[in-house]
Amino acid sequence: MTEEDMLHLVEDIVSEVTGVNKLTMDTEFVNDLALNSMDVANLVCAFEEKFDTDIPMKDVRNLMQVRDVIHYMQKREQMSDTGI
Repeated sequence: MTEEDMLHLVEDIVSEVTGVNKLTMDTEFVNDLALNSMDVANLVCAFEEKFDTDIPMKDVRNLMQVRDVIHYMQKREQMSDTGI
């Protein structure tokens, strides 16, 4: 999946969970969207469901921007494609 495709998918997920429609790669979930911890937890659950993966809590704190989520999911996708 291309980065642009992933951006649209993340936009759809964020819109579903928060109602926010416009994102950029640099959008920060807490600072720009003013999400609280419950919002972030709901978002993580939605990402896990949509991407059919588990996101360990130790990784969640590194997912600050849209870019972070996209790169994280692309890396997980590559790892699963190679059987790692």
